[in-house]
Amino acid sequence: MNVSLTESLRRSPPSLHDSPDYWGLAWEALAWLEENVQEGMATLETGAGASTMVFAERGARHHVITPDPEEERRIRAACKERGIETSGVTFHIGRSHEVLPDLAARDLDLVLVDGAHGFPYPILDWWYLAPRLQEGGRMLLDDAYLPGIAAIVDYARASEAWRLEPPISFRTACIRKLRDGDPPNEADAQAARGRMSFAYLPPRRRAVASARTRLFSTRAGIWIVRKLRGPR
Repeated sequence: MNVSLTESLRRSPPSLHDSPDYWGLAWEALAWLEENVQEGMATLETGAGASTMVFAERGARHHVITPDPEEERRIRAACKERGIETSGVTFHIGRSHEVLPDLAARDLDLVLVDGAHGFPYPILDWWYLAPRLQEGGRMLLDDAYLPGIAAIVDYARASEAWRLEPPISFRTACIRKLRDGDPPNEADAQAARGRMSFAYLPPRRRAVASARTRLFSTRAGIWIVRKLRGPR
């Protein structure tokens, strides 16, 4: 009986990073990639690991961004051990916010954001990758519960240019690009989307600030504010 690559990796996890332990995408997310990545697809990921092996095994034209050249060596060796061809995989050694601005890859079908997770790196990855993703393309966001990545999910949920797809795993979100377009840059509160946080205020002031902001973020509230301000 043929065993999927995901199952093979689960049974015998490779050591691809500077640690004897395996760590990487959730197994459900790896299985999703194995099912959805098709030969010849244009793909990219920030970060590298078992997911890179799946992209390679599926025959994608794949770009990988990692700051660690040793990861490339380990991944190529692990692929060779399993008979996986890596000629379609291109490694870019460097940090994603330094590599992505000059990267020629365009019209991507699928991207995986799984590099540096601290603020603001995931948002920078999204900013540089969103224009490179073709309409209808999908972006996987790993560890989507972390604040920097959750901000992208919040934006996508409210945006007309993106759609939040069913979750891939308990920690992996998927958003689909519906059309090109930058985030709105209006200064008024109507453009503020996603969760609002007043954690910077003392506890007693948070509830009042939240209620006032939500009230005046409605169309009627904005109209009232503009009337009170008068002509400029």
